[in-house]
Amino acid sequence: LRICFTYLEAMDKLKFISFDLSLARGLDYYTGVIYEAVCMNGNTQVGSIGGGGRYDNLVSMFQEAGKVTPCVGVSVGIERVFTLMEERLRKEQGGSIKRPNVKVLVASAGENLLHERMRLARVLWDANISAEFSQQENPKLKFEIANALDRQIPFMVISGEEEAREGKCKVKDLANRTEETVAVSDLVNILCGKGVAPLILQP
Repeated sequence: LRICFTYLEAMDKLKFISFDLSLARGLDYYTGVIYEAVCMNGNTQVGSIGGGGRYDNLVSMFQEAGKVTPCVGVSVGIERVFTLMEERLRKEQGGSIKRPNVKVLVASAGENLLHERMRLARVLWDANISAEFSQQENPKLKFEIANALDRQIPFMVISGEEEAREGKCKVKDLANRTEETVAVSDLVNILCGKGVAPLILQP
């Protein structure tokens, strides 16, 4: 501990460290110093965002008898880190988080149409139009519409069994609350005509 705190002092990091004799973690395998990391900024309280310590005997359980491999490790609570990042983004952006740059949500009405959603998304991607689709097997259309509205995605492309057979799909303009059925071969031109600009990809 003396060496540890000497090094921390040399690096001017003592102000970030609190020595706590009451801290307890994994008593069945930690064999030395243990530590936890917490976020001291902001109003969101998530507890520790990381922790670890010294565990000399744990790896030995998976090695040949008599061999000892000293180890020190740490794990990070990624969900808690994301919570803190979201709070910071909300603060930086005035209380809301900017939505992802998705212009079209590809959805389906009916069952077993995942392959059709994939095909339509591929048509849009080939034209450099920002689009995505649910990877669930049979997502409910009403939930897909609610998802698009919540994320402020302006357009939806929807396919059903009949549209799939006829090589067509529906284009739904969520802002203007309009819907039209178009041929898949015309889909890109229709969306571009409605103001959907293809992404400019850097070489």
